[in-house]
Order: sequence, then C-alpha cells, then structure tokens
Amino acid sequence: MAADEASRDDWLLQGATDPGEIADRYDEWAESYDDDLDMWSYQAPAVVAETVVAQQPDAHSVLDVGCGTGLVGKALRARGCAARIVGLDISRTSLQVADRTGAYDTLEPADLQHPLDVEDNGVDVLVCAGVMTYLPEVEVVWREFARVVRSGGLVVATQREDLWEPRRCQEVIDRLTTDGVWVPLDISGPAPYLPQASGGMAELGCYYLTARISDPEDAALVAQEP
Repeated sequence: MAADEASRDDWLLQGATDPGEIADRYDEWAESYDDDLDMWSYQAPAVVAETVVAQQPDAHSVLDVGCGTGLVGKALRARGCAARIVGLDISRTSLQVADRTGAYDTLEPADLQHPLDVEDNGVDVLVCAGVMTYLPEVEVVWREFARVVRSGGLVVATQREDLWEPRRCQEVIDRLTTDGVWVPLDISGPAPYLPQASGGMAELGCYYLTARISDPEDAALVAQEP
C-alpha cells in the first residue's frame, strides 16, 4: 500500500469533523475518487438510489446532501429517476467532477454542519450517503433534513456502523418518531459498505435509514393526545 493511501485510510477511519479539513481532503481526492470507490466496491449509492425509486417513484425533486463527485446522482439516473436533482457539497473540486456527470440540474457548495439554504418543505426526497461520518450532531442534522422535505416525502441516509451507537442514532430516530417528525420505513444494517477497501475500512459496515416525513397537522394532533 502506498504511503498516501495508508494516510487516507487512517484519515477515513478517524472520521474527521472539521469542515476545512474535510474540504481540503476531498478536493485533493476528487479526480481519483470514483475509481478508488469502484475498486473498493462502494455499496451505498446503488442501495440509496434503489430505495428512492422503489419508495418514491413519482418524486419531482431530490436533494443530494454531500453529493461529492455525483455517485448517487448517477445511480439515480441509471435507474430511471427523472426528478430534478440538486447536489450540495463542501468540496468544490468534487462538485466540478459531479457536474461532468450530467446527472445534476444544480450543484452548490455548502457547509453541511450549518442549516441548509433550502426552504421548508422544499423537496420530495433527500438523500445523504457516506456523509454522516462528518456531521457529528446527528439529531440537529436529521431534524434539518426533515425540515426541507415535504410531508409524505422521503429521507434516505447512511451511517457508519462504528458511529451508530456512539452517536446514539437509534435514540435520535425514536425521538423524531415520537415527536411526529417522521415515520421510519426501514432501518437496516450493518450492511457491507466498502468491502474491498484496504486496511480497517473493509471491516466497517453501515446502517441505512429510510423515513417518511409526517404531516405537521398529524404531529400536532399526536402532541395533544393525553
């Protein structure tokens, strides 16, 4: 293994959360990222895309949060998704690569640790694949995801196996369910994530969350019940 590959593997396992560091790393990696992830048999884009087309086949808009070089967008288009797809990412070089795919209608730079510059109930589907590693405030982030998705819309997200318990992801899911924010449709895992990766990354699995956004009026009625 080359020294730079070993360094990258160590960095990925570490799960950095500093936005500037993340942007710099992915800017450096962007041009070879797709080839590397293909060699590692990256599973998430296909799984997420298949979930979207199965659960929300009539979606008119998809927000890809942390779109990177566009792997999820390409997977969606390959499965016949005709929705307007908007991609957000902190790495501007990755966005340039994503633009070359032709899968996205709009691509915008964004620091995903801050509120999204998207109106309430603004999209039919939100996807977030391979990104929650870098977003430590899980409940804040998932509530923000729910804010921008319309009632009846879909959130599909992944979380690494080694972060699921430490970040109390199941507890967050349960709280958002109790609060009437969403209804979980599927929570599965740990599933293969990067099975052909080098070093410790190959041993990591990931969880998949699929949730349907609730109607605010229904949530208000639930809150009023004794």
